[in-house]
Amino acid sequence: MHSLLRLFDRMSTNFRTFVRRTWVLQHAHYFPATVAGREQRSPDEKEQFQHYEVIQEDGDGSRPDVAVILTQDVEGYGKAGEVITVSSEILHNELLPLKLAVYPTKFNRRLYNITDEQMSKRGQKKLSFELRTSKELHSMVVIVNMSLDNEWTLEKWHLRVSMRLQGFMVPDDCIVLPLHRIVGPNLDLEAKLFRFYVVVNKHIVVPMIGRIQQVSNKMAKKLIMPGLDPHVASEEELKVCEIVPEQIYNSEIELSLTDEEIFKFMQRRIEN
Repeated sequence: MHSLLRLFDRMSTNFRTFVRRTWVLQHAHYFPATVAGREQRSPDEKEQFQHYEVIQEDGDGSRPDVAVILTQDVEGYGKAGEVITVSSEILHNELLPLKLAVYPTKFNRRLYNITDEQMSKRGQKKLSFELRTSKELHSMVVIVNMSLDNEWTLEKWHLRVSMRLQGFMVPDDCIVLPLHRIVGPNLDLEAKLFRFYVVVNKHIVVPMIGRIQQVSNKMAKKLIMPGLDPHVASEEELKVCEIVPEQIYNSEIELSLTDEEIFKFMQRRIEN
């Protein structure tokens, strides 16, 4: 039994996620002062010189954001040669190991032609996760639970609550409902897909897919859809529901359109 546990432990180490961490240490017992002209004593000379105390580690507090120069185009971060500000965690776990960014030292600033003006503006160019968040939203199917016992009309708050249950906090003013009203209860709507949009930071429009699920407190009215994974929208389902795959729209300027105008604009992009 013990041998099996040891074998499992050795195997499990191969699947552990590698995380970079930093510790600041100091000698528990300081070296005696070295006399001028003599070599410093080796730490291996005495065991007490090999004892260390932990002064600080990663989990002790949040580290400040760091300015870096991107060496390559990094999706969701910026273009090569841009100066951005990122958290220390992202820098050490994602950018530095892949050589996607460097510190803005004097040498690197000359190498990448970074001006003082670019450095002064980097504080305003905080890294945002707009694109990354937009892609996650775009890939999900929002399950919208509605009543099978009481009349209802689909509203923005229904979608807000549904997305919150799936891990996304989206305000009502960022949600664009379908042009046609969806009302129920209606058995024809059960498990059906519908298109709506989410606007991220007023310039990214994310095509979303919602799925209606009608629930009841009465056992006799429970609806069962065998073999259906509600979180996955197949190509066949999209065709049946007349939903055309759409790409995320990223506007260079702030969108000042009404919900109806945004919905019609996205539909025209499909036709073109």
